[in-house]
Amino acid sequence: MARRVHGSPSPSVPATTAEEPPGACDPEAPVNRRAPMHRQIADELRRRIGSGQYSDGGLPPELVLMREFAVSRHTIRSALQSLVNDGLISRRAGQGTQLTNRGKGGCWLIGSLNELLGDFSADQYLTISVGLEPVRRFASAAALFQLGSGKFFHVLRLMTIQGLPYAVVNVFTLPEYATRITPSEVGNKPLLHLVEERNGIRATRARQMASAALADERTAQQLGIPVGSAVLVLHRTYFDGEGHVIVHNEMLIRPDRYQQIIDFVHEANILTGSANGGAAEPARSA
Repeated sequence: MARRVHGSPSPSVPATTAEEPPGACDPEAPVNRRAPMHRQIADELRRRIGSGQYSDGGLPPELVLMREFAVSRHTIRSALQSLVNDGLISRRAGQGTQLTNRGKGGCWLIGSLNELLGDFSADQYLTISVGLEPVRRFASAAALFQLGSGKFFHVLRLMTIQGLPYAVVNVFTLPEYATRITPSEVGNKPLLHLVEERNGIRATRARQMASAALADERTAQQLGIPVGSAVLVLHRTYFDGEGHVIVHNEMLIRPDRYQQIIDFVHEANILTGSANGGAAEPARSA
């Protein structure tokens, strides 16, 4: 689904007193007291951005926000970083904090996240292996997780449509995220969903990169194609609200058995609730 990046209107975040430590809030205030203060401030700033309060294109300086919310510079910077992660603002030394095109409501968005980053509709997910693997075997994934040594929790899958293989999928996460996940669960549910459920975290942003490669002997055998055949390579990386990688997928796909259909919706329509229609068909194999 198209992510409503600004969210719905929420109550303003009340300012704490100067004597209160950063993160404290008025116990009588109508806010979610379980949320850290920087998240409450980020939510309030999102509401203001969505309502057009910062239509001049820039947010107030850090010192102004510190005085308004009566918190430390560290708390304000953490709140602003959340907006950077959402793609709503950009921050550069000497230029202050500026709204991006997305923050101004001027972007075209994917009609459905599943169209770009979904689990692909397949007749069968064949889980080939589940377990820990040395990070040195997967250099690109190791770089994303910023790991120089140690092991990943790794899942190898073969995806099929109408009984024919169309993708080999390597899925990675950190071992500490997988301690409460059993191999049988991995065979029945996407690893991302399991990581979120078992660890109480949520993917708030995802990135996909597409490229091409030539199938090596192992990939060719798994996909039923000659060695050296061209394959589509999709890298999907899911991040939490702090910008940390929680799950990464690497997919090698037969282009003759795969197609992707994507609908785009203008963000201004989403913010005003006037977007027509629903999500289009998810990405699927032909």
